[in-house]
Amino acid sequence: MIPALASHLRHLREAASQQPLGLYIHIPFCKDRCTYCSFVTTRDVGLKDSALARLAADLQVWGQALNHPEIDTLYFGGGTPSLLTAEELTHLVRVARDAFDFSPLREATLEANPGTIDSAWLQSARRLGFDRLSFGVQTLDNVLLQYLGRIHDGAEGINALRMAQAAGFQRLSADLMVGIPGQDLERVISDARTLVAAGATHLSVYMLDLDKNCPLKAQVDSGRLQLPSEDEVADAFEALQAELPNLGLAPYEISNYAQPSQLSIHNTRYWERRPYLGLGPSAASQLDRWRWTESSVIQAWAEGRGKAELQELDAAAELAEIPLLGLRMHQGIDWEELRARATMLNLQHLTDTWEAALRPFLKHGLLEKEGSVLRFTQRGMLLSNSVLETFV
Repeated sequence: MIPALASHLRHLREAASQQPLGLYIHIPFCKDRCTYCSFVTTRDVGLKDSALARLAADLQVWGQALNHPEIDTLYFGGGTPSLLTAEELTHLVRVARDAFDFSPLREATLEANPGTIDSAWLQSARRLGFDRLSFGVQTLDNVLLQYLGRIHDGAEGINALRMAQAAGFQRLSADLMVGIPGQDLERVISDARTLVAAGATHLSVYMLDLDKNCPLKAQVDSGRLQLPSEDEVADAFEALQAELPNLGLAPYEISNYAQPSQLSIHNTRYWERRPYLGLGPSAASQLDRWRWTESSVIQAWAEGRGKAELQELDAAAELAEIPLLGLRMHQGIDWEELRARATMLNLQHLTDTWEAALRPFLKHGLLEKEGSVLRFTQRGMLLSNSVLETFV
């Protein structure tokens, strides 16, 4: 329990009793570090025992503190959760089930690296109740995978999907990255088709982001590798927007496409601002008007020395997050409902300011309004960051 939250425990309990929470567990271990990665991870397996003990203790502490609240989504992310042994995974799940009420559980997801799984592990995960896997495939091109520092090859990416199906998983997601050095449009489309044919029911399409320091950024900055141009990346993204519906995957968020009823329920809760509890180094939580992030220093966190960052959102910040996050969803947001809420909070000046700032985006076809619903156009999704800065 974060000391600064102790005085707010009554309010947190009330909030946790109003609707089921999402539970996110961050597993910070990786077999190797990808060249583009800036996440909180480590290859130091010597920290594994202390980290897993801390996770188990935090599950028990938070479960008791919040009066064993209901959980409707469970998500093991990382890092590489598939580096956990079946026994380690079983222990954490059992502790979680003892600490929280899983009776309304709708979805349990595991992130996995195709180079770290086998059939026995998948079958064990399925028996534990996990019904969704998210594979970090990125690309099926072996040369590009080497650039990215991935530990698997293209064939292992495809085989992972097939093994997961054989183990009883029917909800399968794969990450597909756009903008890798040397990647062309035809390869992106070919990878998408192959992944869906191999069993993927959900694709998360990410643009390669080198804003933070990482080995791949150093190679690009030095001229040893060259990124595709912005136009080439835009062409690839637009081609995917056109092709994925032909493969049975409809867009539901800027970066995510899924077959009917196959969207990620857990990730959707972030964009809809529903409550979640995150455990593990760098994990974020939001409950009532409080948001906190655990220490990103893995060893300090594991030893209980890390300091969490706590933020109490005021009414204006909460209001701004509705369009900031909600517009990411393909369905958009109800702008009149947002205006009514702003008026009730005496914050109508904010919606007036936003409307003025959004007019150029509507005029140039990046946004569209249908009745009271405001949403991105397909072209607008490419330039979404420029629009969303309005609410920051």
